[in-house]
Amino acid sequence: MTLDVVAFAGHGCVRLASGAGAAIVSTSVGPRIIGLFRSGDEDNVLAVLPDAAIDRDGGPPYRLLGGHRLWAAPEVPGITYQPDDRPCAVTEVDDGVRVEAPADGAGLIKSIEVRRSDDGWTVDHSVRNVSGTTVTLAPWAITQLPLGGRMLVPSSTHAPGPQADRALVLWPYTDPSDARLRLTADMVVVDAVASGSRLKVGVAPSSGRASYERKGTVLEKRIDVHADAPHADRGAAIQVYLSDEFCELETLGPLREVPPDGVAAHREHWIVRSAQDE
Repeated sequence: MTLDVVAFAGHGCVRLASGAGAAIVSTSVGPRIIGLFRSGDEDNVLAVLPDAAIDRDGGPPYRLLGGHRLWAAPEVPGITYQPDDRPCAVTEVDDGVRVEAPADGAGLIKSIEVRRSDDGWTVDHSVRNVSGTTVTLAPWAITQLPLGGRMLVPSSTHAPGPQADRALVLWPYTDPSDARLRLTADMVVVDAVASGSRLKVGVAPSSGRASYERKGTVLEKRIDVHADAPHADRGAAIQVYLSDEFCELETLGPLREVPPDGVAAHREHWIVRSAQDE
């Protein structure tokens, strides 16, 4: 198979097509997935954010760009916010492509492998430690999405007995009375609309699923849950974030000590479907 090299949103990219639609993987920055399309639909499921950035002390800003990115948790600015706007190495793999960035300022090499699956996409993330010292981290897979839909995170464990079985994790800037945040018997629902304030919540333990529904299209992300392993952010392996510019579906792998030249890996499975198919 010859990779389909394209330009998209001002970046050099590779386009992958399947029965589920198409994924556009950036090669000039990243690693990033910056385009995702359901079969027969020309609307990009992912947000494109050319001007959004995070200011960093003593260095250039981190450019968000939009789409799907790979960070390292926990959120430590000197490690997490290292810029990734440099060209990536590109390798064709079975049913997809692997893109790998050079080592960043924290001594981490990040790569994303995107492969077609029967009902969507398999997205493998890896963080290799070349800093020379052991680092405790978790791969953090973040998907930026345009406003106008709703984020859904299953929260019920259906555990029997009298003991507490779940937790809603809140960030300092989250107002629990925010009308955009709604709790049902088995679901955390966040309406992705602007209101002048940020909101972030996580769910622990996780069912390993989160989805975003907008304009009749659903993106569902699934992960394998490692319930007994330590996680960042009070155990919230599934998180959602909302600002006035975009929203995010986020998943995290377990925290682990990664020795020099060691790798931490994390897999997501993406399903892109019509909302009518539920």
